[in-house]
Amino acid sequence: MVAGMIYCKTCCYPATRPDTFFDKSGVCSGCLSFAERKNIDWSKRLEALKQHIADARAHGGPYDCVVPVSGGKDSTYQVIKMLELGARVLCVHAATDYPSEIGRRNLDNLKRFADLIEVTPNIEVRKKLVRIGLRTIGDLSYPEHLAIWSIPTRIANQMNIPLVVWGEQPQREYATPEGVAPAEVLDAAWVAQFGGMLGLRLDDIVGIDGLTEQDLVIYRFPSEAKAIGIWLSDYVDWDGWKNFFIAQHYGFEAFPNLVETSSANYENLDNKLTVLRDHLRYLKYGYTRSTDILSSHVRRGRITREEALILENKRKYFPLTSLGTPIKEVLDYINITLDEFQDVCKKWKNTDIFKDDKSPCLQNESSP
Repeated sequence: MVAGMIYCKTCCYPATRPDTFFDKSGVCSGCLSFAERKNIDWSKRLEALKQHIADARAHGGPYDCVVPVSGGKDSTYQVIKMLELGARVLCVHAATDYPSEIGRRNLDNLKRFADLIEVTPNIEVRKKLVRIGLRTIGDLSYPEHLAIWSIPTRIANQMNIPLVVWGEQPQREYATPEGVAPAEVLDAAWVAQFGGMLGLRLDDIVGIDGLTEQDLVIYRFPSEAKAIGIWLSDYVDWDGWKNFFIAQHYGFEAFPNLVETSSANYENLDNKLTVLRDHLRYLKYGYTRSTDILSSHVRRGRITREEALILENKRKYFPLTSLGTPIKEVLDYINITLDEFQDVCKKWKNTDIFKDDKSPCLQNESSP
């Protein structure tokens, strides 16, 4: 925990987490949403999913649905679950910013079960967008947020596939702003508000670093998507930890150690920039992906809040590596020096949270 911050009374979420509100008793919207799950009739929800598949089959095409995949434990589970339900699945992978070796193996593993299309945007354009996102909104993963939504939907449109099945509905699994009901379909409006753009529009980027409108086409979510986008977690009793064990049975490979800045070894394995993005999130908001993972375990009764907070406090330091690769090597890939990255860290450090210079902005060789 960070001294002086307000935390949810039942999980590890801080009040500084974006798109999260606390009720009068001090419980966050993530916990409130999870509590509602006990009232869901999952058998009826599963029948509704089967109806979606039947409706898609009636279109008469060779595939019933697109499943967007990273190769991670959740997308592996999505593919297996949809296949179990009899769907004809086309996997679509939007290449990540800096693919990892384990991510490649897990992606290739999916090719044993379904057809898979990989789309790789221009790498040099991608690196420019990474640097623009880092400078402008403090997020290296800006182009990844755009690509993961736009590319699978574009492929579905082009191939006349009527259904796109995403994984977890983040407003239900994590949190949602006060007065905003979780969406039931993923469309352009949802992506614009909750898709991770943080107010940075593609129209604002045209002309920066020589980027043209054509360079950015592949990142634009179709304004009129023909396919219906749904979340699998709205139809099955979703649990990322359970998904991992099922995915592992089908060949998914976990990392040999805890992922840096995290409390798990089974997610965020495909992109070597994610660890740096998570560090920046900590500096801006005082929480990391570890907070999400541990809070999920608390809500499901696997650990207590007190146990989770002890583990959470162990994960706060400047990462020296990302998925085992030295940070300098990762930054070299996107043409950023370590000094430049640390300057960005200082820029985005939330001084309302970190009131002195003893914050994890700088590389510390004594860090664990």
